Amino acid sequence: MSEIPIHFRHCILYEFQLGNNASAAARNICAALGEGAVADRTCRDWFKRFREGDMSLEDRPRSGRPHESDIERLKVLIEDNSRLTTHELSAMLG
Repeated sequence: MSEIPIHFRHCILYEFQLGNNASAAARNICAALGEGAVADRTCRDWFKRFREGDMSLEDRPRSGRPHESDIERLKVLIEDNSRLTTHELSAMLG
């Protein structure tokens, strides 16, 4: 999903609940909030999620670079016990 402000996501959900399709939702939102406010593809992605029953407007967890706090915690764990395996460290970090 693209990074869009939460209030745009509310608009997309509203359009979904009105029964509009994703393209119409994108047009309506852009008409109200300005050209390019939300992409058609973004609306399609969110509509798919809503159809699957996920009505949350929060981002789903993603893989990738860990949060800075995880890195700091990892450093502390290694400093405390440099003999920990990667499997053990992974289990400790959750």
